[in-house]
Amino acid sequence: MNTRLNCSALLAGLTISTFLALPAAAACLKVIGTEGGGTSLTMDPAFNNLNDDSYQQNLVFNKLVNIDANFQPVPELAKSWSVSEDGKTWTFVLEEGVTFHDGKPLTAADVVYTFKRLIDPATGSPGTPLLSFLDPAGIVAVDDHTVAMTTGDVVAELPLLVANKYTMIVQDGATSETLKSTGVGTGPFVQDVYDLAQDTRIFRKNPAYWRAGLPVAECIDLKVITEEVSRVAAIQAGSADLILSAGPAALTTLKDDPTAQPVPAAGAGGYMTLSMQTDAPPFDDLRVRQAMKLVVDRQLVVDTVLLGNGIPGNDNPIAPNNPMAFRSDTLPRDIERAKALLAEAGYPDGITVDLNTADAGPGYVMLAQIYQQMAAPAGITVNVVNNPADSYWDLTWMKTPFFSSSWNGRSVPEALAYTFISSAEYNEGRWSNAEYDALVTAMRIETNDEKRVEMVKRAQEIITEDGGIIIPAFFVDTAVLRTGCSGYVPHPSAAIYNFETLTCAE
Repeated sequence: MNTRLNCSALLAGLTISTFLALPAAAACLKVIGTEGGGTSLTMDPAFNNLNDDSYQQNLVFNKLVNIDANFQPVPELAKSWSVSEDGKTWTFVLEEGVTFHDGKPLTAADVVYTFKRLIDPATGSPGTPLLSFLDPAGIVAVDDHTVAMTTGDVVAELPLLVANKYTMIVQDGATSETLKSTGVGTGPFVQDVYDLAQDTRIFRKNPAYWRAGLPVAECIDLKVITEEVSRVAAIQAGSADLILSAGPAALTTLKDDPTAQPVPAAGAGGYMTLSMQTDAPPFDDLRVRQAMKLVVDRQLVVDTVLLGNGIPGNDNPIAPNNPMAFRSDTLPRDIERAKALLAEAGYPDGITVDLNTADAGPGYVMLAQIYQQMAAPAGITVNVVNNPADSYWDLTWMKTPFFSSSWNGRSVPEALAYTFISSAEYNEGRWSNAEYDALVTAMRIETNDEKRVEMVKRAQEIITEDGGIIIPAFFVDTAVLRTGCSGYVPHPSAAIYNFETLTCAE
């Protein structure tokens, strides 16, 4: 799901007949994404904003460090790492014998270039704020297979922080212009046909892949179908091998279908949002924002919108079942308190707001409609505005005061920074809180685990109480494999897709 970003669905819903009419891809495994990138699509990891960007970039590139299903750092191109006694220099030892798709050996220079490019303001990557602790002068190649990163302050979780979705390793000297359409990485698949005008993306097996015996599949035919009914029909007809993400309605349809195998992620990661922009009336009044949150029956959202495939959320990006959550219970619904807050804010007779949404992600419209019903008893009249899905991310998202969205799961430090700090490019609520910003900065350099957890919990509490984002539920992302296919499990972070072991019987 969304960005992201859960972004742009500019690619129209693809029909099954179109999917089948591609002779060049006849031997390929057919993989269906749910959210297309359209004209914004890019092979450049520095601008990996859309789910569709992630689909294709995960085929072609590797990261220095990746994240496992528990959101902990795990080796990838870096086979090991260590930190100096003063905690300021992290040293990464690279795998040897790794080559890019053009035959060039991977060296430390490529890693140094990747990270310096990401933090260079001239590049303009939205991932730059996530790496603000890095100094270009401190990123050096010790030798051909060793990289050191020295920071001004201790960064206790640096390996985790450098494992975000923007940090796939590109070649030394690769330009934004070239990377827009041409990804030359070290990953399991190589770009073969890349024709966006004809909606054809074919990726062939990398015969020199550094992980022995992988990938299993010879070829991947990547498509996007934005309509869930068409996705379900494709898997039932045997004309698709893998749907990367299935909504609750699709899972209900396919539950007992012998043609399909739903495969859930290890846990809830991504979350749904209703975003209020805090610099626009009436949401610039904290009492209104709090009232808007108090009307939500969070378990009802899980039961209806997600059909039980998730857990309630508490209006911050850390799920309440996470050990670092500031509370493990669910915020209660309180209609009377919501009414009182609205009256204090000058709305004794209630308010009327427009909630913009679209079929741009599973459950968006249904969540808006259910919120409309939940808010009514508090005197909040919600006009649900259903926008066209194909232009939602370009014309509506973040351009209206109240709108639907959803976000991929992330590690705790990344989740708290990515869309909630004042300077975040995707600060949906246009929210600014000095105490919160200071906490996010401080927790990165705090070496005492107990103190860092306290900071994390306080940061969540601030978002919940003061922020402009309603987060009613976290969802369990579920993929669907055609019967006879195996080797793919969705990651709790929908920005991570591992196709290395995907295979299908004839």
